[in-house]
Amino acid sequence: MAGPPLSILTPVYNGAGHLAECVDSVLAQTRGDWEYIIVDNCSTDGTSEIAREFAAKDDRIRYERYDEFVDQIESHNRAFRAMSPESTYCKVVQADDWLYPECLDCMMALAESSPNVGIVSAYRLAGDTVDLVGLPYWKSVAPGREILRQSLLGGPYLTGTPTSLLLRSDLVRERQPFYDPTFRHADTEAAYWALTRSDFGVVHQVLTYSRPRSTGETPVSLRVNSYSPENLRMLLRYGQDTLSRIEYRRRLREELRKYVWWHVKQSLKPSRRRDSAFHAYQRQAAHELLADASGDREVREAVAVIRLLLRPSFVRRSDSRFPAPTTDATPTSKGTSRRSAPS
Repeated sequence: MAGPPLSILTPVYNGAGHLAECVDSVLAQTRGDWEYIIVDNCSTDGTSEIAREFAAKDDRIRYERYDEFVDQIESHNRAFRAMSPESTYCKVVQADDWLYPECLDCMMALAESSPNVGIVSAYRLAGDTVDLVGLPYWKSVAPGREILRQSLLGGPYLTGTPTSLLLRSDLVRERQPFYDPTFRHADTEAAYWALTRSDFGVVHQVLTYSRPRSTGETPVSLRVNSYSPENLRMLLRYGQDTLSRIEYRRRLREELRKYVWWHVKQSLKPSRRRDSAFHAYQRQAAHELLADASGDREVREAVAVIRLLLRPSFVRRSDSRFPAPTTDATPTSKGTSRRSAPS
């Protein structure tokens, strides 16, 4: 017997507050040929009871609990590994988000309209704001590299959060782990990777809801400013094959300059000098930048300055190689439209 064409995945940790609403939105879908796997990352609240109750009532729902706690990226990779080997499409729904009833029907219909479409988005209600609106209304499919190019050059951004996207399962299976554990914003990096291999589709309708997050990973990302270095890493990984040589070099220099001068400003703040998490993250980010740079001289020079600025004994001084930019960095928020970096 053939398996379901769609695997829906909810990786969750202590999601009791909103999990029932999330699952109810899946059960309310106008299309019902799916499997739904809730993957519990060692929750300590009522998540297990809620998930088990739903699974007992509907045999399309499967609950998997892990007793070893892992970080958010590995939790998502666990969920990807749990999907049916026969599924054609994959849809993540984060535990505090939900779907509009037509979501699966509309997204899968668009994906099925062309075998080249590997990633499908739609308009999103993020809190009380509709976003991910970046293609003209008459255009529902675009080459993946066209969408990637506009993202690398500053937007508009259409990939959103994991809840925003439908993926062709073969793409997920092609790369293991699907989410690169060296990225905090691994969902965005994985979407960019998928755009190099497939066309992009968008449904011109609000189909998903993403809840604003005041706790968890998003505030940490804002605090340590993980957006700027990870944007640079994505540019290094995908820019040379997507942008023209002139576009790529201009964009790289611009983003390096902004990032270095952002570090200069942080070095003036006593609170930053006492922030061990900030320093630990930024030192690791500098290491990852070099790994993705393939020996690029300008990246090496920028990282050398950043490492100097991160030294506890650093005596502040200017560096004429990086003239002050006229605008602040505009990092990619994890799975959202871009925000200005904290100053």
